Amino acid sequence: MEAFRKIYDSYCEPLYRFAYSYLKDSFEAEEIVQDVFLKVWEKREEVDEQKSFKSYLYRITVNKVFNELKHRVVKQKYEQHALNFDQLTGETPESSIQFQELNKKLELLLTQLPEQQRNIFIMSRWKGLSNAEIAENLSLSIRTVENQIYRAAKFIKLHLNDDYPIVILIVAFGYQSF
Repeated sequence: MEAFRKIYDSYCEPLYRFAYSYLKDSFEAEEIVQDVFLKVWEKREEVDEQKSFKSYLYRITVNKVFNELKHRVVKQKYEQHALNFDQLTGETPESSIQFQELNKKLELLLTQLPEQQRNIFIMSRWKGLSNAEIAENLSLSIRTVENQIYRAAKFIKLHLNDDYPIVILIVAFGYQSF
């Protein structure tokens, strides 16, 4: 324990500065340093005494910094995607009215489908059931379910006239995909 404390006291600050130089975030740099020393403690029996301990510490730190930077890129892409999606579906008076109109149009189109086709389509696209689950629930073949979904989606897409691209995607791929 005393040896670990000495190692910590010797390397904590340099590792923090190193991590901070890349991350520019003191909290993240501190977290990484804590993770590094936790890993060192957990793997203390496996440390190769023939190799440079300083290099070992910095290699762990570099890997953790790199992983954090990769995580940031993924997070930024997700946030940009979410922002773009929010802008597409933003809640404004105009979009609210458009959504209500679209909802009415979809309900009307669904009522025009044969009952079994409508039920299969709703189970697939709105409830997210697989074709096999629908087939089992309704005692139908999977091929029949696929055929009914295809026909319903084709009917709805035809009658929406490409006015609502997001709905056409939902009709084509299902709500659960988004």
